This record gives sequence, structure tokens and C-alpha cells, in this order.
Amino acid sequence: MFYNTGVNIRQKHILLPVVTTTGSFLSMIILAMTTSPIEKVTYAVLFFCLAMVFLVSLGYLLIGLHQGRVSPKNRYRIFILSFLILVGLMLLSSQALNWVDGVVLALIGCGLWFYSGRRPL
Repeated sequence: MFYNTGVNIRQKHILLPVVTTTGSFLSMIILAMTTSPIEKVTYAVLFFCLAMVFLVSLGYLLIGLHQGRVSPKNRYRIFILSFLILVGLMLLSSQALNWVDGVVLALIGCGLWFYSGRRPL
């Protein structure tokens, strides 16, 4: 009689981000423990692809838990933030990120974040 469908709908929207977040995280750990990116660059490319999937699904999970659904504006911001974190990780791993590059990357991120709140959807 008093069946609460709101919780079940929310659980269905949360299930996919939980599975992809944990799956990509475990895949990154297994890849990092079993391979060496120094031997083949393909491992590094695969690791960063898995890192992008992890960051995007983690963003969906956090927004879904906090707000219940992901709006187009939040979706755009998740991709912006994930991409900037991934670029920062790539530059850090190649030891090419100095403080000037970090400031430029942060300014680009702030500009994109500001623009994402102003663009019509």
C-alpha cells in the first residue's frame, strides 16, 4: 500500500554509476599492478581512458547521491572537471606540469566552469 517508488527510482539511477566507478577503479588498480607503462605506451593510454571513465562515473555518482538526478548543466560540468583533472594527471605523470602550467590550466577550468553556468541548454 505504502510503496515508496522514489527510493527505487533513485536506486536504479545510482546503480550504473556505482558499478562503473568500482569497475573502472578495480581495472586501474589491476592494470597498474600487472603492467609497466615504460615498456609499452598502450598501457598508459588504457590507464588514462580508465581514469576518465572513473572520474565521469564518480561525478555522476556524487551528483546523483546529492541531488537525485543529473541535470544537463551538471553533466557538462562533470565532463569539464573530469577532463581538466585528467589533463593535470597526464602532465604530472610526464613531469611537465610546473606552476605556470598549473595556473593556466586552473584559469581555463574556471573559465569553462563559468561559461557552463551561463550557456543556455
